Amino acid sequence: MQNAIDLAIKGKYTNSPNPNVGCVIAEGDKILSKAYHCKSGEDHAEVIALKNLKKKVNKKMVMYINLEPCCHTGKTGPCTKTIINSGIKNIEVAMLDPNPIVKGKGVKHLRKNGIKVNVGLCRNEAIKINKDFITRHKKNRPYIVLKQAISADFRITNPQNKWISSKLSRDDSHFHRAESCAILVGSNTVRKDDPRLNVRLSKEKLLISEKIRQPVKIILDSKLSLNINKYKVFKGKAKKIIFNSLQTKLDHKRNIDYIKIKKEKFGLDLNSIMKILANDYEIKRLLVEPGKELFSNFLNKEIFDEIIYYKSSVFIGNLGMHNINITKSYLKNRSLILDSVKILSNDVKIRYILKE
Repeated sequence: MQNAIDLAIKGKYTNSPNPNVGCVIAEGDKILSKAYHCKSGEDHAEVIALKNLKKKVNKKMVMYINLEPCCHTGKTGPCTKTIINSGIKNIEVAMLDPNPIVKGKGVKHLRKNGIKVNVGLCRNEAIKINKDFITRHKKNRPYIVLKQAISADFRITNPQNKWISSKLSRDDSHFHRAESCAILVGSNTVRKDDPRLNVRLSKEKLLISEKIRQPVKIILDSKLSLNINKYKVFKGKAKKIIFNSLQTKLDHKRNIDYIKIKKEKFGLDLNSIMKILANDYEIKRLLVEPGKELFSNFLNKEIFDEIIYYKSSVFIGNLGMHNINITKSYLKNRSLILDSVKILSNDVKIRYILKE
C-alpha cells in the first residue's frame, strides 16, 4: 500500500481537480503492475494498472489502492465496473472517498459482485496525501495555504530591495504554486509587485512528462480599481477570476470571470469566495500570497489550513510593512502546530498546520 501511496503523489502537479491515486497489483510479495492517475479526463490508476498487467488474473492477486474506486460516470467510466470485469477478487483500500457521490458505494458495489474488500490499510498516510481533496468535499472550500516571504523582523516590504527571500526560497515557492489549483492575491499586491502568478519551473524539475498546469489566477479587487491592461497578471490565456463588490460578467477574450461578492467590514466575504471556488471551479488547493490586510483577514476568520513562511535573516525596520495587522488578536479558538523547518541558503522555511 505504501508503494501505491508513493505512486499517487506523482500526480499532484497534473491531476487537478481529481485526487492523488495510486494502484499496485501484487501476487504474494511480487508486484505485477502499478500505475497512478495523471490527468483529469484520462484513465484512473486502477484502469491503467489492469491494462499494464501482463499476467492473467488469478485468485491470488491483490489490488492495493489508496482511495476507494469510483462507481459513477464522470469524465471517465466507473472504475468498479472495470475491476469487476477484470476478475480481481481481493482488494485493499486505504480510505473511503470523501465525495458523497462515491463514499462507501464503490466498496459496496465491489462486495456485491463477489470481491473481498478490506478498508483501512495505511489510512492515515492516505489521508495526508489527499487532504486538499478531502477538505474540498468535507468543508465545502479549498485546502488553503497562506504563504509569505518575511524579514527577520516580520516585514514583507523592503524599500531597498525588491526581494526579501533568497533565490533558492523563491524557486522552492514555485513547487507550491505548481501543486496548487489556484493562486489568490489582493489588489494591493498586484499594484506593488506586478506578479505573474504562474509556475516557472521546468517539467524536469517537477519530474513530470505532461504539460505544466498553470494555476487559476484569482484577484480580490473590491472596487475594480486595477487597470487590466497594465498588469502582468491579466495577460496570457490562463483563467483569471476577479472577485469584486460591483458586478458579475464574463470577459471571454481575456478569459476573465468577474464575480460580485458582498463586502464586509474588512473586505470581500472570504467564506462566500471559498465556496464558489470549491463548487463552481472545483479548486481543491488554494495558495494565497497575501499582503498585510489579506493575511490578517484569513487569520481573523480562521479559514486556512497551513502557513508557510520564507524567513530571511535581513532586518528591515520601520520602513518596511509589517506582515500582519498587529492591532488585532488572532486564532482565539485554535492554534498552530509546527510541521517542518527547512534551511534554504540563508533563509528558513517554516511550515505551520492549523490544529483541528
